[in-house]
Amino acid sequence: MIKEATETVVNDSIIKVNAFDNFDIYYTTKNGGVSEGPYASFNLGLHVEDDNKAVLQNRLKLENTLNKKLVFMDQTHSANVFLVDKDDVSDSKAMLDGSSPISLGVKSDGIVTTNKNLALVVLTADCLPLILVSKDKKAFGAIHCGWKGVYKGVLQSAVFLMRKYSSYDLQAYIGPCIGPNSFEVGPELLDKFNEVIKDASKAFIPKANGKYLCSLPMLVEMTLNKLGIDNIYQSNKDTFKETSLLYSYRQSACTGRMGTIVCFKN
Repeated sequence: MIKEATETVVNDSIIKVNAFDNFDIYYTTKNGGVSEGPYASFNLGLHVEDDNKAVLQNRLKLENTLNKKLVFMDQTHSANVFLVDKDDVSDSKAMLDGSSPISLGVKSDGIVTTNKNLALVVLTADCLPLILVSKDKKAFGAIHCGWKGVYKGVLQSAVFLMRKYSSYDLQAYIGPCIGPNSFEVGPELLDKFNEVIKDASKAFIPKANGKYLCSLPMLVEMTLNKLGIDNIYQSNKDTFKETSLLYSYRQSACTGRMGTIVCFKN
């Protein structure tokens, strides 16, 4: 069963999620940054043709607020999940002053670490950001869950890697994403998920036009349940509808990216 997480506003750009005892979870908004135009204003994505300096200044604000080193991903809708450590940190200050080349981050759609000094970031603008933590505090992960990644098995890859480092129960948080009343898809997507998830049709509501409303959170929940994870929190925020607060690619293809972040509690 999915439970709704409570939240605390840190500042205009950052919201803290109150879910787990030993880990801090945050997600960012589109407000309070220095990006301009369609990216206004707290865009964290270096891959969306925003001004790199503005993005890096936004990232530095996030890093300084959390007082953690950040690991970002170069996300490609794959099922690739990797273990990361301090060598994978995205050094925004070095990129900003030109002493390090611009890097999009670890080329994957999921990252896991056992390093308690790091913060892991997943970037989204409608796709589903998933956080996984182990109850024994030994491992935590951030996963980018677009429908393609969920279909390809990114959740299975993440859980498999997490369980290499912890045999304890895993807990999950589903961050802001396109909501079940906003994600219209064709029947071919239902056919695809029927191949990989039992009772996938429960996540698809038929419409009069022959298409479906798809619940991405439900597809993720069903997959997590199958993997033995049932302690799940979610934000219940629909990126497609809450455009004053959150970025939505479906609303505007030229837009920024927000981050969902997990780190060990200080």
